[in-house]
Amino acid sequence: MERDLNEYLQPGIYADSDSPLVVEKAKELTKNCASDAEKAIHIHAYVRDLHFDIGGGFQMLLEERGRASDLIREGRGFCMHKAAAFAALCRAAGIPARIGFEIVECPDKPFLSEKMRKLYGARPQPWHSAGEVYLNGRWIVADCTVDREQGERCGRRVPDFDGVHDLPTVEGPVLKRRGSAPDMPEAVVERHKRAAATFFRCMESGEELTELPDEIIQGKTEDVELNPPGE
Repeated sequence: MERDLNEYLQPGIYADSDSPLVVEKAKELTKNCASDAEKAIHIHAYVRDLHFDIGGGFQMLLEERGRASDLIREGRGFCMHKAAAFAALCRAAGIPARIGFEIVECPDKPFLSEKMRKLYGARPQPWHSAGEVYLNGRWIVADCTVDREQGERCGRRVPDFDGVHDLPTVEGPVLKRRGSAPDMPEAVVERHKRAAATFFRCMESGEELTELPDEIIQGKTEDVELNPPGE
């Protein structure tokens, strides 16, 4: 293993690959696999088809349940949980993995509730997270955000990861790849928490819903340090 990949095999706070639950699930998913690519394919399919639940995932995060092990335990979450879980399970299986961050265009936002859509508007998703895995000498994007059942119900085809080609989110086109990190940066986690708390407060207020200010959607993330895309 190349030295500069070692950090992508270590447990993180959110990509908690040392959790007994993660370790056991990784063993279960990869026990009959003959290659790292096959392991990653099995892990991706498992994480992808756990329930994609933005509202529920936001609530979990506000209750300090944002780790990979939390997704496995509860069987639901949003992109943060999914990306962290993919990375953690790959690492537990001995494969370097990390979390990539993107700006995604998704004006219709079919996976949000009607109230959340009104608050969000047609703006891009500024901090979408996706799993990335190191296979055959290069990093490959393996987004596993939207479960197949929900994707097909919303008219979005949800393909399988093949272990060779980048697999972007089915939510919409990626406008920009921001870069990557071994774990979820705390500034991004805090952005998600502030946005989640504001969404819930507005939805429960009984007042007419209007789009949230840009600073709530974008968050205070100017100082997030990421590796350049592809490196």
